[in-house]
Formats: sequence, structure tokens, C-alpha cells
Amino acid sequence: MSQIMFEVTRNGQVTQLQESVGGNDVGDLIKALKTMKEASNDALTKLLQEETAKNARKADEKASTNDSFSLASSKPKPKFNEIESAMINSVLEETIFKLIIVNMEEDQGSTPIVKKPPMHVRFDPSYKSRMVNENQAVDVAMGMMILVKLKNDISNLRKLLSDTHVEMAEYGSFETLQTFMDNDIQSEMEEHQLIRDSILNEKKLRALQSQLDGETRERKSMLKQLNDEIFDLETRAQDTKVENDVKTRLVQKWENTRHEQARIVIEGKESALIKSSKEARDNIDRELRLRSEIDVYINYCIDQINDKISFWMDKYQREIKAFDGDITRHKENIAELKVKYEEMVILYKHREKEIKICAESRKEREKQKAFANKQHRSAIVIQAWWRGTMVRKGLGPFKKKKKSKPPKSSKKGGKKGK
Repeated sequence: MSQIMFEVTRNGQVTQLQESVGGNDVGDLIKALKTMKEASNDALTKLLQEETAKNARKADEKASTNDSFSLASSKPKPKFNEIESAMINSVLEETIFKLIIVNMEEDQGSTPIVKKPPMHVRFDPSYKSRMVNENQAVDVAMGMMILVKLKNDISNLRKLLSDTHVEMAEYGSFETLQTFMDNDIQSEMEEHQLIRDSILNEKKLRALQSQLDGETRERKSMLKQLNDEIFDLETRAQDTKVENDVKTRLVQKWENTRHEQARIVIEGKESALIKSSKEARDNIDRELRLRSEIDVYINYCIDQINDKISFWMDKYQREIKAFDGDITRHKENIAELKVKYEEMVILYKHREKEIKICAESRKEREKQKAFANKQHRSAIVIQAWWRGTMVRKGLGPFKKKKKSKPPKSSKKGGKKGK
């Protein structure tokens, strides 16, 4: 089962349409494409209606806003002073007079501004055919429509400038002109967007139509190819059926011969198998008898081994108990030896400490003795030095005696007396 996808775009809004096509029949494909085309037209019409309703609501809101603005007791805030308003009014009056002269034959007083028909009405084929007279040539009809549009635009411009002139004279503003221009720009933008979307959808429709034509040709060629293949298959099936009938008869005869040969061979093999089965049964009986005898011998050996195991287990238990007793005694001896060892360690540390103290005291005594000897030798050296000094300098008991002086003369003595 294949799928056909189609998109309808309007103002950035994308509407996806999907249709399933079952089987490979071209009729189903064409039917699905027609259904898709109708659905796309319905979707486009729905979008146009929604857009028209939306624009109508906006226009009503703007109209109600303008009406409420015109009926409000408060005047609009003036945007120009009196001099500027007077200058603008003079320009507007001159423009209005010129428009009246240009559109003299269509002058009917105050002409209301004609609104454009909704976009879905203007783009409807019946509306387009109604706008053009079939008795006239297309270029002549288009020229007349251009003239009619020009006259309508001039009348609308006159009405708009007249309202702007009145507003400028009374309030010094141009809200009417600004509102009309905003609405006209908005409608033009929406119309251009609609035209772009319509062109885009037409391009997509042409692409889908070309795709439909290509797939139709492809399906037709595929259908023709399938019909040729079906015819070939039917011919080959008929030939195969005849060939199979001949082969079946030959195989049946061959099977009967093979069955007879197989029966003879099977009877010979059956007798051989019966003989071999008898020999096998005798061998089985002998082996069973031998197995029972082997089981008896194995049980006897197991009993002997169990007795030996019991004997050795008892012996093992006794030896284990003896070894446990020896281990216990050795552990006790080890514990006693550890206690004695610890006592000896304590005694050794105590004696080692005493020996260290004794050695230190001996070293101290030797130092004191050496110091005393050094003091003694130093004292001897000092005494010898001092004695030598006293002898050399005649100090103390080694002091030299003074020599007796000769007696002095009387002269000297008299002078001395003086």
C-alpha cells in the first residue's frame, strides 16, 4: 500500500493531506488522485473562507473603532498648528478641485468609498467571467475595466481627500487618511500573499499532475508487462502440466519396480536382522550374568576396603590423640620456656643497665684521675716557672743583697747638712 502526500500553504500555514492507495491497479491510483485533488480544493476554499472572515472581522473592528473615534466627545489631538493646517488645507482644496475637473462626468456629489469584494469572490472563476463581457474582445474588455477602475479610484480619492480636508480644518489631524492608508496597505499585502500562495499551490498542483501522468504511464507499462508475463506463465504452466503427467506415469511404473526390488532386499535384511537380534539377545544374557558376578565381586572388595578404612581410621584417631597430647605438652613447655625467656630478658636488661652504669662511673673516675694528674703536672710546671722567675728577678727568698756603699766625705756631708 502506497501513500500520496499533498500540502496546501497559506500565509505560512501548511495543511497536509494524505491518501492511501491499495494494490497496484491504475484505476485505484487515479481515483485516489482525484479524491486528493477534491480534498485540496476543499482545503484551499476553506482557507480562503477563513481568511475572508478574518479580514471581515478586522475591517468591522477597524470600522467600529473609527466610528467610536468619530462619535467620541473628546476631539483627536491636533498634529499641526493653525498655519500648517491652513497650508495643508489649501493644498487639499486645490487637489480636490483638480480631481473634480478630471472626473466631471462622474461627479455625483459625495461618492462613498467602494470596498473591494472579498478575495475569495474576486478570485472565483464565475466572478471573473461576470466581469468580462463575452461579446467583446479580451483586450477591449480589459481596457474598459482599467478605465472603470481609474474612475472609481478618482472618486474614492476625492471622497478621502474631502474627509481629510474636513478633519484637518476641524481638528488639525489626518486620522481618516492614515487609517485608510493602513487598511489599504494591509489589504494589498494580504492580496499579494494570497497570490503568492495561489501560484505556489498551482505549481505544486502541476507538479503532482505531472507526477500523476508519469505514474500512470509507469503503471500502464507495468500492467502491460505483467499481462505479458502472465501469458508466458500460463503457457509455461500448460507445458509443465503435460510434462508432469508424462513424468508421473513413468515414475509410477518405476516405483512399482522399485517396490518389488525393495521387498526382496528387505526380506533378506529382515532374516539377517532376526539372526543378529537372537545373537544379540544371547550376548545380553551372558553380559547380564557377568555383570551380576562383577557386582558381587565389587561389593566384596568394597567390604574389604571398608574394613581396612575402619582399621586405619581407628589407628589415625589414636595417633591423632597421641599427637594432640604431645602437642599439648610441647605447648606447655614452650609457654614455660617463654616465661623463663622473658624473665631472663628482664634480668639481662637489668644487668646490662648496671654494667652501663658501672662503665660510665669508671669512665668518670678515669676522667677525674686524668684531670687530677693534669692539675698536678700543671701545678709543677707553674711552680717551676715561678721559681725560675723569682730566681731570675730576685724576688722573695731569692732576693739579692745590696752591696755596702763606701763612706762619704765630710764635704759632701756638710753640703748635705746645709
